[in-house]
Amino acid sequence: MEYKMTRLHEEIKINKIVTVHYFEYTKNFSFEGEEHDFWEFVYVDKGVVEICADGRKFLLSQGEIAFHKPCEFHLLRANGSVAPNLVVVAFECKSRAMAFFCEKIFRINGEQKEYLSTIVKEAGNAFSSPLADPTLKYLTRRDGGMFGSEQLIKISLEMLLVSLYRSNFISK
Repeated sequence: MEYKMTRLHEEIKINKIVTVHYFEYTKNFSFEGEEHDFWEFVYVDKGVVEICADGRKFLLSQGEIAFHKPCEFHLLRANGSVAPNLVVVAFECKSRAMAFFCEKIFRINGEQKEYLSTIVKEAGNAFSSPLADPTLKYLTRRDGGMFGSEQLIKISLEMLLVSLYRSNFISK
């Protein structure tokens, strides 16, 4: 019997990352907003933020993640009483499955938080750009970056997205 290889199907495929941030904001922080042609998510590690996206307003609290689709105007503000810590990741993904994430907020479970932690940790290993700089528009590769860091970012981001999809998809 001859062996036959099976090409693996990828539901969500990430090949480009724009930025990875871990912010520790002040309780009065306010970001005036932006829009861009790639995906972005905001995860609240501590505190509460108000997010506005294409005219919709909502509160995002600790343990929640919100997605901004390409070309969606969005802004955020701290609530004035608690200084929030946020993970913000911007990336390009052209997979059709990403439509699921439009206008969604999810609560993160422990496994998904590990994926997020790996993304932030490996971004520090791969890039010399300061992750806490809110004006950062691109990542600079670290000289002598740790072997496989960029690949681990990609894998962890894809695992996070697949896990969120699986745990929140409601079949009809």
